[in-house]
Amino acid sequence: MPTFERALHVALTVRDMRVSADWYERVPGFDFVKEFEVAPGDAGIPRILFLHQHSGFLPGLCNHAGRSGDSLDPLRTGLDHLAFEVADRAEPGAWMAHLDQLAAGRSPARELGHSSFVSLADPDGIQIELWLTITPHSPAARR
Repeated sequence: MPTFERALHVALTVRDMRVSADWYERVPGFDFVKEFEVAPGDAGIPRILFLHQHSGFLPGLCNHAGRSGDSLDPLRTGLDHLAFEVADRAEPGAWMAHLDQLAAGRSPARELGHSSFVSLADPDGIQIELWLTITPHSPAARR
């Protein structure tokens, strides 16, 4: 079976591209790469592309002309959340302190045994988890 190396990028439709861009720079610390402007009537989607330097992950914030304008509801079919893996046990605490300093809002640390995480939401309600893997997953036999 063919495979792939890693998750490369995600495109998120947001209500206000500039508000979300500011949040993604300030809170999770993504670096601005490029803004793609599209003239009215031209093909394409206006968007801003960011880069997470350490992981190489590229989130894009899209301004679809016909977007609904509502916030994300994880109960609807589609995206529920994004998870970004942290390197070690010290990172969740460092993230909580950073988020508290920015008054960005967050959950308490949640312990699952095999993992722990802290969650937060972007300006559009898109849930992001800062995830520490304690016991890596491995494939299981199907039932």
